[in-house]
Parts: sequence; C-alpha cells; structure tokens
Amino acid sequence: MGKDYRNEDGVSIMPLGDMRDFEVAEGYPDIRGWSVRSIDGTDVGKVHELLVDADSMRTRYLDLRLTSDMAATPGDRDVLVPIGAARLDESANLVILPLHKERIGLLPPYMHDRLTRVQEYEIRRHFSLGEAAAAADIGASTASRNFYDDEAFDDRRFFGARRDEKRAAVERPREIPASDERDVRIAVSPDDSVVLKRGQEGHDEIIIRRPAAG
Repeated sequence: MGKDYRNEDGVSIMPLGDMRDFEVAEGYPDIRGWSVRSIDGTDVGKVHELLVDADSMRTRYLDLRLTSDMAATPGDRDVLVPIGAARLDESANLVILPLHKERIGLLPPYMHDRLTRVQEYEIRRHFSLGEAAAAADIGASTASRNFYDDEAFDDRRFFGARRDEKRAAVERPREIPASDERDVRIAVSPDDSVVLKRGQEGHDEIIIRRPAAG
C-alpha cells in the first residue's frame, strides 16, 4: 500500500511521481528540473516535483528545491509554491515566482509528508492577500471545501499561454481489452485539468491513444 497523503479534510495532495501510471500530458512541458527565479532575478532553486490533488486531478503546488545559498541549512531544503502564483517562461525553461528572494527564504520547509490545512494556510499566506481573515476560518467546513477556490491554486493560470490550445494536465493510461489501435473517450468536466478535445454535441472528452497490440 502506498503512502497515505490524505489530510484531516479528506484531501490527498501527493507527488506526481508517487501516482502510478500518471504523467504530465503530451503537449505540455514537464517542468521538473527547471530553474526557478525570484521576481528580482535571483536563481533560487529548481522544480523538484509537482504536487497533485488526487481527487480533482489538478496540480496544486510546485515542490521547489532551494539552492544551498537559499536553503541556508545543511542538506536539501524544499518549499512549496502554489502553482497559480508562479509563471512559466518556456523560452528559457524557467519558472518565475512573484516573491523577492528574501521572502522565498521565509517559506516553510516541505517535509515530504501529508499536508495539513494549517500548513497550507501558512503557505498560501505568502502568496495571497487577506490571509489573516481566512486563517480564522480554518476549522470551518466552508473553508475546507473552498480552500482551493483561489487563483493561487489555479493551474490554468500557470499554463495560461496555452489555455486557448490545450489545458494543463496529468494523463492516466487506462487498461483496455483491444487488439488494435483505438480511442478511449471519457467524459470530463470542462474545468478539469486534463487534455481536452471538443466532442460531439458540445461535450468535452479526453482522448487517449493506444497502440496496436504487437
């Protein structure tokens, strides 16, 4: 059995690398290993991993591994960045954060364990305004349900330049009993973070190509 990442609200935020048979969708860059730069032009680290909401299949965080100078501690130090707060520069294989390097150094360390709501509010506080008021509602059920209804967690903002072409995605191959090449069509919501193709009668469908059996 795999590691349990589910928090007290029943939400499972887990590394993409731990999600068996899932990967970044074709047509979108896998930014793991890309350099990350602060808004003041300092290289602060590299993208170590993507953290995905396993239920909604939306990418929520970038796991940023800080440079040794930024970490200021022995060994590796990782921090989390809400994906909608970052910006993508594909021309330079670069991710840009809206914080100065000093502020990035203040982000809480990510210990590669399950995230609690308290930890997530602390992370979001660095990237969103009005967090003092929001933090007061940590125990409220509405806060739990709507926690990710914040542009800082909208992965479509991160891939905004591609929004008119495709949507940011993680794609899951599915087993199909087929002896020849075929398409598997699975109806999804238009707001889901998957690669979409407009189907008949206005329905969005995910298309997964399977090669012919050898």
